[in-house]
Amino acid sequence: MKKSNGLEQDKSKQDGAESISPYPVVKLHLWLERDNGVFFGCGRFELLKKIDELGSLKLASESLGLSYRGAWGKVKRTEEIIGQKLIYKLNNKEGYMLTEFGRELMNEFGAYYDDVAEYASKKGLELLGRVST
Repeated sequence: MKKSNGLEQDKSKQDGAESISPYPVVKLHLWLERDNGVFFGCGRFELLKKIDELGSLKLASESLGLSYRGAWGKVKRTEEIIGQKLIYKLNNKEGYMLTEFGRELMNEFGAYYDDVAEYASKKGLELLGRVST
């Protein structure tokens, strides 16, 4: 999942000076929910991604600035709502790994986010074209 898109400000360095694009930035916070709570969204995506990268819920939560308890609660709440496990522990000494379902959900949500961000960027550019002429 990319959190950048075609309208993102370009902060590239040129000759030691920062250049900033004059275009506004499309920002998205995307999630799916049911009546009983968040089904899945950007925060859960980032948490699963970090668990997958680091192999540890503790390290993942720390890297995202979450408490361990808060991160654990988000995972468990989402598992309750979805009805499937997202992570599992190999043994008492090892960290956590994503289940096959957890990895598939993370990947599919990432692709969904990218599609929505691409569409939003395209429409944003179209809007700017209409109002700036």
